[in-house]
Amino acid sequence: MPAALLEYRAMRWIACFCLLLVLTGLPVYAQDTADSELTLRAYMIYDIDAETIVAVHNRQQQQPIASLTKLMTAVLACERLRFDGRYILSAEEREIYGVDTMRADKMLEMALIPSNNRVCKIIARYAAGDEDSFAQAMNAKARELGMVNTRFANASGLPGGEQYSTMDDLLILARVAMLYPSIRRVVHQKQVELGGQTYDGTLKPLYDRHTGLLGGKTGYTRAAGRCLILYYNANGRNYIVITLGSDGVQDGFRDAEIVLKKNGLYAGEVGTWD
Repeated sequence: MPAALLEYRAMRWIACFCLLLVLTGLPVYAQDTADSELTLRAYMIYDIDAETIVAVHNRQQQQPIASLTKLMTAVLACERLRFDGRYILSAEEREIYGVDTMRADKMLEMALIPSNNRVCKIIARYAAGDEDSFAQAMNAKARELGMVNTRFANASGLPGGEQYSTMDDLLILARVAMLYPSIRRVVHQKQVELGGQTYDGTLKPLYDRHTGLLGGKTGYTRAAGRCLILYYNANGRNYIVITLGSDGVQDGFRDAEIVLKKNGLYAGEVGTWD
């Protein structure tokens, strides 16, 4: 039996339990108003240990999420790909990556750490036959998880078609994704080695300043702005921090620091992030 199927069966009941906690009304604080120095459109801080939303702003608005999409791609990769073999690459892909085959765990690393878009197409091809079919599977999975205000159009989150999500739906995705051991391992990595090349992670600037950063996923398009899902440890507790719609890449990191500091999770100075 494929290792991915075993992983999925082992984790499915946990995912359903986790989802039930989200959908049955966890205790939450009053919704914040956005700070005037923030450029973002929405944010949320969720205390994993207490299963409580600590702070939230603009939680229900549907917004584009750019490469945060790749967390759902990773979930389907864990469910549909074999992790005990290698996948043959096309001639063009071999030239790009410098290897003839790629393991499923390496696809996850490339999709989530340097946020490589082309690898997501490889995942889609082997998981569903083509990217359109894969997008349909992503939307079916979203419905299964209760992500009722989410739509995916492709495996990478690149512009094209109607695609969006909300804070509440992204919280479901962020929690469920971490129930898969392969994803949990990968999101903590800071770089990836493949074909003799080193690919730095997109969170490297935050890792350099935040010892509490455990991992996460970034996204950026002009329509979505800078988007972040961060797994963060502070004051002996574990958190999920989500920000959407910051003006630019550096603005997103600054916004995250402001949100963390405002809510007592970061004691350092907010960087200029020029």
